[in-house]
Amino acid sequence: MADVHTCEGYFKEGVSFVETFMCPQDPGSPELEYCCGFEDMKYCCGEPGNYYPYKHAYMWTLSAGLLVGLSIAALVLLAFLTSVLVLCVLFLRTKPQKADTGLKLRSQTSSHKAADPRDASLRRGSRGDTQLETRATLTNLENVNTQI
Repeated sequence: MADVHTCEGYFKEGVSFVETFMCPQDPGSPELEYCCGFEDMKYCCGEPGNYYPYKHAYMWTLSAGLLVGLSIAALVLLAFLTSVLVLCVLFLRTKPQKADTGLKLRSQTSSHKAADPRDASLRRGSRGDTQLETRATLTNLENVNTQI
């Protein structure tokens, strides 16, 4: 036979006094051998330290729902962090294109004369063939202007 446990008397809702009783109260249900509950509501139960008089199966459904929700939230957070990481890597690795100014710059060395902004020349030819060179300098233009 199961052990007999005593539930001490208590005040129910602060008004009525419930007398001390023994668990199990019903000889037909020997599995309810422990005294459970709070100071203002005590009952016989099958698990020591139980505080609620109903089954705990509903907690498994709450736990499963909570786990599914947390899993989805974790996946969304992981996807967000992955996309931020990829975008940062692409941003840091991609260098901006140099702006094309349309000018071709040449370095001046000692073998080349500095270009005179008043001097314009046109050269055509290939492989050392004859070249047609036309030069108009400011002095030549001044000579033409004085003759007119």
